[in-house]
Amino acid sequence: MSDLIFDFLLFNRKPDYERLDRRQKIEVQLFIYIFGVINEQFEWKGLPDNIKPYNIEKVLNLYGQGVLFKYKDMFAFCNAVNSASLNIYGEPVEVQPIAINGVSFPRVSVSNNIDNAGNIREQDAVLIKNNLTSTPTYAMIKPLVEEIAFIWESKGINAGLSRVKALIHANKNNASVIKQQLKSIIGSSSMIPVVSEKTNILNEIEKVDFNVEYEPDKYWEDFDKAFATLWQWLGITTNLSQNKKERLIVSEVESNDELTTISEDARLTFRKLGCEMSKELFGLDMSCENKVPQVKATQPMDNQDIEEEQEN
Repeated sequence: MSDLIFDFLLFNRKPDYERLDRRQKIEVQLFIYIFGVINEQFEWKGLPDNIKPYNIEKVLNLYGQGVLFKYKDMFAFCNAVNSASLNIYGEPVEVQPIAINGVSFPRVSVSNNIDNAGNIREQDAVLIKNNLTSTPTYAMIKPLVEEIAFIWESKGINAGLSRVKALIHANKNNASVIKQQLKSIIGSSSMIPVVSEKTNILNEIEKVDFNVEYEPDKYWEDFDKAFATLWQWLGITTNLSQNKKERLIVSEVESNDELTTISEDARLTFRKLGCEMSKELFGLDMSCENKVPQVKATQPMDNQDIEEEQEN
């Protein structure tokens, strides 16, 4: 089954968006925001003129790996589909470049190898991976995005249920009329009409408590925690889930910083490796660095504000 969200992010076609349900549309908006941020996470320099940094990031984040190769004296960077040929480390020696628009190119060699006939085929392309396992960023964070979208939608459902003021029991002929009458009396359109003619639903309704409390803070707290975890997976520091009153001890702060740094390096390392291989093979002076330098956290002091007031 086709992934509608993936297709929309890949091609940005309106018909694909219209086919999404409400929660999927929330996920799309989250992915658009997230990919907009991580597209600015790394700074690429020295790329061929016809390849833009976002061309590389889109392929890596949506497909997991890409291949830089020359075709008719022009460089191209496309999704790299592995062939059956693997080296002793389980890495591909040949890949099939396939462009986002579906155009396929002849297989290219991403490492020196010997074919079945004993002929040596030298490397003529560079494989650049998103991470160790060539997992797309999309697949890596999709479970968390789904969780965040669920929390977001649940908050809306909670807000809606908290506004329900009446439960109407009526047959199908007069349900809408009664609802309109009650609306004019209590001034609310948030009602649930229960249409029933031959059931004992009245007995069940008596046991239902529709006094739903509106609790946005709880949902936003869950949202912030899941959102902060997502960014940590991507190697980006965020303080969304940290209240000023909840000061962390220095060991916890440093531990969080280390995990965030390593998470970022898990993707940055393979981009740098691709740059090094491109220089060796094509003579390109490519580089990829983190746009935002890592800042070492300072030790938090619980009583800092109090001490400053006493000194003054």
